[in-house]
Amino acid sequence: MPKKLVFILATFAFMLMLSACTPSGPPGPGKYAAIGQCLTEKGVKFYGAFWCPHCKEQKETFGSDMQYVTYVECDPGGKNAKVQECEKVGVKKYPSWFFPGQGIITGVQAPEDLAKKANCEAAIGATLQVQPPTPPASQQSQETEQKSENSAKP
Repeated sequence: MPKKLVFILATFAFMLMLSACTPSGPPGPGKYAAIGQCLTEKGVKFYGAFWCPHCKEQKETFGSDMQYVTYVECDPGGKNAKVQECEKVGVKKYPSWFFPGQGIITGVQAPEDLAKKANCEAAIGATLQVQPPTPPASQQSQETEQKSENSAKP
């Protein structure tokens, strides 16, 4: 086999392997999504600082499901910092978890323990049901018009 053909086939095989390893979209909800969502619905907030190694560990515990948890940055050098909120709640250590009507607990916590404290036991082991994204209003009205036109045809 000519070297050029071998090179082309090898390149094609490599590209095919690479495309198989590339995710096709954002990851779906994981193991702790339902817990994170329930905590947020109950008003529970995670207070931390971008430089805090224990906060990083806590975020890693939730993984991609951290998106369902309400996180408040307390360091003024951090992104979207809410220093006054942290002071008002009484955050002194990181990470801190605030439970409305119950106060603050500090340190890295297991998601299941947070769920129990927030009365989110039903979320433990539950799967979060993700709703499909709603199309923009302009697209919805176009789809409605098309459906009504199609139903009017004999």
